[in-house]
Amino acid sequence: MHSWNMGYDTDTNYNYGYFTQLNPYALRFNFLSQGLAFPDLGPNTTACELGFGNGISVIMHAAASPIKWYGNDFNPSQVNFAKLLAERGGVKVDLRDDAFDQFLNREDVPMFDYICLHGIWSWISAENQDVIVEFVRKKLKVGGILYVSYNVGPGFSIVEPYRYLIWTYVNNLGDPSLNHIQKLPQALEFVDKLLKLDPGYSKAAPWSIENYKKRIVEADHNYVGHEFLNSNWFIEHFNVIADKFETAKLSFVCQSRLMDNFDDIIFKEEEREVLKQYVNTPLYQPVRDYIISQTFRCDVYSKGVVKLSNKQQLKCLDETFFILTQYHKGNEFTFNCRLGAVPVDLDRIKNIMQFMSDYKVHSFKQMREALSLECDDGKNTSKNALKRIPEEELFSNLVYAVASGMITVAIDPSTISQETINTCKALNQHILQGNQDESICALASPVTGGGYYIDDIEKILINLVLKLKGITEKDLSNGLLSILDESATITLKGKVLSDPKEIQEKVKVFVHEFLVFKMPLYKNLMII
Repeated sequence: MHSWNMGYDTDTNYNYGYFTQLNPYALRFNFLSQGLAFPDLGPNTTACELGFGNGISVIMHAAASPIKWYGNDFNPSQVNFAKLLAERGGVKVDLRDDAFDQFLNREDVPMFDYICLHGIWSWISAENQDVIVEFVRKKLKVGGILYVSYNVGPGFSIVEPYRYLIWTYVNNLGDPSLNHIQKLPQALEFVDKLLKLDPGYSKAAPWSIENYKKRIVEADHNYVGHEFLNSNWFIEHFNVIADKFETAKLSFVCQSRLMDNFDDIIFKEEEREVLKQYVNTPLYQPVRDYIISQTFRCDVYSKGVVKLSNKQQLKCLDETFFILTQYHKGNEFTFNCRLGAVPVDLDRIKNIMQFMSDYKVHSFKQMREALSLECDDGKNTSKNALKRIPEEELFSNLVYAVASGMITVAIDPSTISQETINTCKALNQHILQGNQDESICALASPVTGGGYYIDDIEKILINLVLKLKGITEKDLSNGLLSILDESATITLKGKVLSDPKEIQEKVKVFVHEFLVFKMPLYKNLMII
């Protein structure tokens, strides 16, 4: 008899991350940017996350939108955690702990407009992969959307020999009373001894050592356990996955992260010239992955792709809403892609940023009427009038602004119910009070229809501001410094600080920006 966990590592807790790329409202704009139809999103929409881990994403999406969300994960500990978290926030979400084949055959599970599974595809058996394909074939509506992410070569193939050595050691040697994570240091020591022998593999692939150290040795051990120590660990290529889902009548549309679909941004000119030769051929995606040395793909499929007419696309876009979520005054920004940290071209989007600078939700129609040459009636001749540009250029710049993380897709404010607002605030209050051992670095926003990243330091500041009405900037800085005093280092905006004077100065700047920008933004996002 097979164990209920089917080879998946259940000895340790999965992470508590929120994955914004699963948000269907963000995916809808991705489709619209390519002129493609997307299912209606509202109270009649049904969605499902398979293998939801600790449930942070499915709970945030269920709390922050009118969509009816279902979730399934066969680990009862994770399901229990997710159910308790949902109950504390009063979130209406249907969570099950079935095996995938049991969930497939349940008569009380409806047809879905949207199905998503993040990462699990690479860590389950081939038999379970077949069950998921059948689940999508049977349960996804015509016109429905599938999100699936998975490990892909050639990037991950570099580290696979090391992974296999560690997995074999952990499963066959060491103290049997220890779990995989507790055995990991011994396994790493074992591999280190092998490397000192200057083995043939590391000679043939010397670059693999650095990759191994970065991805396994220096990584969080809980992550290593869940990523590398399962009995099943697949590295598959795009065309293999696409062929499997084609049997369920699905066609590949795009990658879920908007930026990943822009060849002109993430590839060099000479690379783009090569790629152009293979557009609309089976070689295009594999060549992209090869150039990037891709390790992980987040792909989106549709059961029946429909191309919108220009008139239909404009109508859908006019009904799409956005909010500025970056404090752009005097700041420089970068976004991460395979070329590294690339500066955001603020000149390209400055008129959009200026229009959105009240940090409130605006529709594309409102933006178009204010900024498009096609809508210029010539009446506004004031010095403060916003520069108008061709409508096509405006749309291209908006897509760039969203892809680079400056602007976030939002929900039509008129459709947000008081019940949704109350649910998000109840869930967020529970998270802010630290009612769980692990940090959840996201809070639910009914404006975005999902979670919004907020780090632990910002959560501390939110609590201080809410509890101590009228607290001054100086007092807030001193309060934060006293709380952080137990640690010799802190991390602000991704930078590790250790010098006390530098910490004090950076905290002052951070707190100022938090009070003048972050708190008002969080209120506009209806997070607090």
